Amino acid sequence: MNKLAAFYRDYGTAGFLIPVGLIVLVFGIFTFSAVNRIKNFPRTDAAVTRTELYEQEYTDKDGRHEATYTVFVKYTVDGKEYESEYGVFSGYKAGDRVEIAYNPKDPKDIAQPNGILLPIGMTAAGAAALIGGVVSVINTRKKRQALKQQEEEWTHG
Repeated sequence: MNKLAAFYRDYGTAGFLIPVGLIVLVFGIFTFSAVNRIKNFPRTDAAVTRTELYEQEYTDKDGRHEATYTVFVKYTVDGKEYESEYGVFSGYKAGDRVEIAYNPKDPKDIAQPNGILLPIGMTAAGAAALIGGVVSVINTRKKRQALKQQEEEWTHG
């Protein structure tokens, strides 16, 4: 058996779990920092003023037909009215009400208030996959050493 095939046979699980774990862990940390950035932002009610087509309607694998739109909202902070881009979504129309979080230093800087569960879950899943990959490497090395030792015992009697 060639060395590459043996490597993938022995370390295939780790070769998958370690990179995936790192990617999910980094994304979880990035998401956590984004949520943490807005955690102390005040919240206010906003009205959807308009939507602009972002992506044409398409049929997904489940047979749903949805277009996505850039959504703009109008809101008031300290008696001054602002209009900002809220994000890209489907299902919103002019007149809908949404809750936003805004930067008190720059009220035009808005975000969708999110919970902390997604970043925590992603960080935990990434860490678990990374740990699983490392454990897989350790177990594989132990098995290979045991097989080598057994082979030497059989060879030398």
